[in-house]
Amino acid sequence: MAVRLISSFVGIALALAVLFLNQTFLFPLALAGVISVILSELVKAVEGTAFRVATVGILLYGIVTPFLEFYSLQAYLPFAQFLCLLLVFIEFLRNSKTFHVEQIAFMMMSAVLVTNSLCLLIALKQMGAHGMLYVVLALCGGWIADSGAYFAGVSLGKHKLCPEISPKKTVEGFIGGILSNMIVFGLICLVYAMIRRNGGMELQVEYFSATLLGAVCALVSVVGDLCASVVKRQKGIKDYGSIMPGHGGLMDRFDSVLFVVPALYGFLTFFSIFE
Repeated sequence: MAVRLISSFVGIALALAVLFLNQTFLFPLALAGVISVILSELVKAVEGTAFRVATVGILLYGIVTPFLEFYSLQAYLPFAQFLCLLLVFIEFLRNSKTFHVEQIAFMMMSAVLVTNSLCLLIALKQMGAHGMLYVVLALCGGWIADSGAYFAGVSLGKHKLCPEISPKKTVEGFIGGILSNMIVFGLICLVYAMIRRNGGMELQVEYFSATLLGAVCALVSVVGDLCASVVKRQKGIKDYGSIMPGHGGLMDRFDSVLFVVPALYGFLTFFSIFE
């Protein structure tokens, strides 16, 4: 537990530093770094690292996209991404007897999901005056739900949620994650509104929308967590990596976030949490 907590504090400190420097090139650089590590872990999980050209193509997809998004060069994005994925197809042709369809499909799906999902953080950052708050909520939407579910499950868990996929998950933990997200989202919005009011900006919080958003993010985070668990179970691995002691790999920490970010972006497209 001590190692897990220390690793969490280090990760949080690094995340805060990147968020503080969100107007600089460090923001897309950090995204590109996180994306490339996650993609490396996923490629390794399906034994795709032996296919170096395809791996390079997948990693380039994850590295190039955040910079094109951040510097508003979206016009070049489709062609750049096509060139990256073209490398995967070239590798597929070169190793047609050993590079299986399931591997190439999973690698390309991972590149699109991981990259496009995390790059939506850039779109959230640019979503009006409250952009950086939305980025914080997107990250909290996955991590707070995970933590709330973990502690609720450890202290109260009795009924298994889906034992065949994730034996440790419980119904009580699932409910705890939802409630944790709802409370934390409400509190974050409350504190944010108070800070903005002290700065001279009158801001009203739609607490129903804020807490509903927290619940939606918690529900979606479970889907991401369980999908990642299915892959691990099918491939016979415990963790995706070891970059975060006590947690595993970055994919083990971002599996929920990958689903929460698009869900939060979609929610904010239709509903507002501020007046």
